[in-house]
Amino acid sequence: MKTAGKYCLLVFVLFAGCNSDLYTKKLATESLKDNPSVSVVNGYLDLKYTENRAAGFSLFHQLDPSTRKPLLIGLQVLGSISLLVFIFWFRKKPLPVVLPFLIILSGALGNLIDRIRNGYVVDFIFFHIENQFSWPIFNVADILIVVGAGLAIIQTFSRRTDLLRETT
Repeated sequence: MKTAGKYCLLVFVLFAGCNSDLYTKKLATESLKDNPSVSVVNGYLDLKYTENRAAGFSLFHQLDPSTRKPLLIGLQVLGSISLLVFIFWFRKKPLPVVLPFLIILSGALGNLIDRIRNGYVVDFIFFHIENQFSWPIFNVADILIVVGAGLAIIQTFSRRTDLLRETT
């Protein structure tokens, strides 16, 4: 793929992922806030509005909000900058090497924008198995981060891509 086309695709992925996250959070806020959860797949998948003022898995929930919010924003900014540096470092690598990190960044930026704008992250996807098991409520940004990380892991262990090869 030509360099210009590759960069256009990467920018598109970044904006599409981030905007998809922010748009679904807007929809969740408008339709689910102050309303009962909506069952999508009875006993397995619900849409349920929550405001996550902590980090994933309620990390840092015990901190005072005046400390927690700037700490979480700072960590998210640091993580996003680290991803940008990593992407810049690998910019000449094949598209499959760079793409997972752009997907991660699109989710990270969606959650960062949400936290800066609202002081919390809107979560609304609730996966559970009847009353036996439930996963913490999450959002599209979290899905992007997990998918990107999964692709990066696959890419790392793939024999088809040499991460040290210099190509455009």
